[in-house]
Amino acid sequence: MAKIKAINISNLSGESTVYVNQAILNRNRGILNDRYYENFKNKYDQVTLIESENIDYLNNTMKIKLDYKDFRRNIITSGIDLNKLINKRIKINDVVLKVHQLCQPCRYLQKKLNINNLVKLLVNKSGVCAEIIQSGTISTFDHIKIIK
Repeated sequence: MAKIKAINISNLSGESTVYVNQAILNRNRGILNDRYYENFKNKYDQVTLIESENIDYLNNTMKIKLDYKDFRRNIITSGIDLNKLINKRIKINDVVLKVHQLCQPCRYLQKKLNINNLVKLLVNKSGVCAEIIQSGTISTFDHIKIIK
């Protein structure tokens, strides 16, 4: 069953991210108290999601122990193939997100984590970007439903 494994935000760009048990997602604004709240590049970038399974795979393959929050995505999921959700909507409690595109890994993350070839290793495994269609509150372990 698809669910939220963790929620991750940062108050300032470049600062460390922190786990929160609950987050308020506001339509056309982003995640309350996150660095990109009312400051995203386009509506597609209001929320980012990544599969815990992809992070676990990288950790196992490289024999390392990176924390989920190190990947700087907002919602860490479990039990769902995010890549198959492009142009689809998902629902978490009252929150509705429209998944628009893949988040490709960046050299910033590769440099921050000090892992050579991280960008290459995470191509098409680095999560998705989504727009908040309907506001609400989400919590760790909430279920994710594909609605369209």
